[in-house]
Amino acid sequence: MSIILIEVDGLLQRFKDSIKKTSENLGSNIVLALDIEEKDPRVLLEKCVEIIDSVSPHICGVKFGRPLILKLSLNEKIRDLIRQAHENKLVTIMDAKVNDVAHTNYSIITQYFDAGFDAIIASPFVGWDGGLDIVFQEASKRNKGVILLVSMSHKGASQGYGRIVMDPDSTKKNPQFICFAKNALAWKADGAVVGATHPNIIFEVKKILGENVPIFAPGVIAQGGSPKDAIKAGADYLIVGRGIFSSSEPEKSAKKIKDEVNSVIE
Repeated sequence: MSIILIEVDGLLQRFKDSIKKTSENLGSNIVLALDIEEKDPRVLLEKCVEIIDSVSPHICGVKFGRPLILKLSLNEKIRDLIRQAHENKLVTIMDAKVNDVAHTNYSIITQYFDAGFDAIIASPFVGWDGGLDIVFQEASKRNKGVILLVSMSHKGASQGYGRIVMDPDSTKKNPQFICFAKNALAWKADGAVVGATHPNIIFEVKKILGENVPIFAPGVIAQGGSPKDAIKAGADYLIVGRGIFSSSEPEKSAKKIKDEVNSVIE
């Protein structure tokens, strides 16, 4: 399988290595989830620009969601936000949750990669052959990253990701997230999403992934996930949205979370 690379400071590196370097340079492992709600597209764009500029010293990346793309469209407005993030030395992740047959996945990811995103989030439910194989192959050609959705942060996640299934790699039955964690390792994913609201699952997934595939943990603050507990359980990066941009002082909130996490890491 091809290794996914991305160019940083003139050198080709895997996406997981480039975000690690960015994280170390900025002293933060926080990825801002740009999930701002605003009906007026012009006001929404202004808020996005303002929030990226204000919190950029305290984050290492920005995650874009589909609601934002639907509101602003995948045009120059989104490309400008991506450029703004890159100018602030931040990586950009598209939370597309790609989960379809190969040719449809190809059509989806090429549009996002053409827009300038550094990595894309995909769902392993669709499988490899005729599903995500094309996603990883195209990402490799373009020097992009693929992050797999191993387990989600909401309360109902256990009905899907926690369902007990027959593990195709053994004769044992395991929670679905265990099988997905094994997929992330086997497919050489550049990351695995595991909800910060379930530190026990982060811990179990970390035992499988080790240092080979970093864990991105969403659900911090607004959904009740503890930054410290997520990091102690094994998360490498925290995905934080409302806990930062809904604050009356986003920059201070971002710095507070960063300092809290760094106190655990150090």
